[in-house]
Amino acid sequence: MKRFLWILGFIALLSLAIPAADHLKQGNLEERRVRTEEAIQRALNLCYAQEGFYPAKLDYLLDNYGIVVDFDDYSVYYKTIGSNIRPDVTVFLKGD
Repeated sequence: MKRFLWILGFIALLSLAIPAADHLKQGNLEERRVRTEEAIQRALNLCYAQEGFYPAKLDYLLDNYGIVVDFDDYSVYYKTIGSNIRPDVTVFLKGD
């Protein structure tokens, strides 16, 4: 009987732990999304200060400013209008 109660308690604890772990993972993904977007914004500032233009493509920042984007989890909206107008940048969590 004690063994049955122990197993039942373990299953109950496990059923609470799984949703909690999923919630933590989602929070971590959101935090990484925000940090990635902030890193791109900082690289834009640095590029404009050093080179006098905003790059036409995100690849320029990835190649020359050490920006790393996990494209398995995120997609990046990068829209430019001109080399002297700041691009519109938004990082999205895939699946949203």
